[in-house]
Amino acid sequence: MVQTQEVRGATLSYEVFGDGPDTIIFVHGGGGNWLSWWNQIPRFMDRYRCVTYSVRGFAGSPDHSGEGPRAYARDLGELMDALGIERAALVGQSLGGFSVLPFAAREPARAAAVMMADTIIGVGDADLLGELQTQLAAARAALQDQAANIMVAPGYAEREPSALFLYNQIRGLNPPLRVSGQLGVDEGAASVEELRRATMPVVFLVGAADRLVPPSVVRRAVDLLPNARYVEVAEGGHSVYWELPEAFNAEVERLLAEAFG
Repeated sequence: MVQTQEVRGATLSYEVFGDGPDTIIFVHGGGGNWLSWWNQIPRFMDRYRCVTYSVRGFAGSPDHSGEGPRAYARDLGELMDALGIERAALVGQSLGGFSVLPFAAREPARAAAVMMADTIIGVGDADLLGELQTQLAAARAALQDQAANIMVAPGYAEREPSALFLYNQIRGLNPPLRVSGQLGVDEGAASVEELRRATMPVVFLVGAADRLVPPSVVRRAVDLLPNARYVEVAEGGHSVYWELPEAFNAEVERLLAEAFG
């Protein structure tokens, strides 16, 4: 059942599934919202407490203060406080990285593990973010006539038209996406110094065919954290959790074993 929680400057819509002893919090990307994790929740809810929510400015979560991404990490902490969650494994997809990684870097005792899925957003390294912006501009220019398909691997629309239709239906519940700037340290990303203090297990997972955040960029981010590793999923695009859920869920399982034993 969808519920709401007031945080500073916003109202967050969320759902909780399961009542296991350990918690996983799933944070969606720019094309998603709290509904996006339908391939993950049934896999984990029998053993874990699973929380999904819409970040401020997305479906069901109005941003009253207009702070946008600057408040994402703070919102995550306030939601955890409200739900009585002291510590959780954090899974952030694409823009979701801007919630989970800065929070984990600043509150390491509360992050059992972090998955950065198809993203380096939240990493406050100016050179790396500059490279990402170059890649994003090139991808958007090359795929102007395929805007609906840029979030997935080439050929996915033909292979899975029903799944892509569902993706776009869920995305369509959101207001227009308004995220400006590089999302660097000034906007709330974790600084390189903060990242070095994030000693929990961190996985950077990327699809080999990701056209928005390519593997070459993600590999560089791994070196900034002391306990991070790189996972590349063959044939995956920018939405591995959606396109190849079995492969994605297997990596989540591996990370949870590191986090909780």
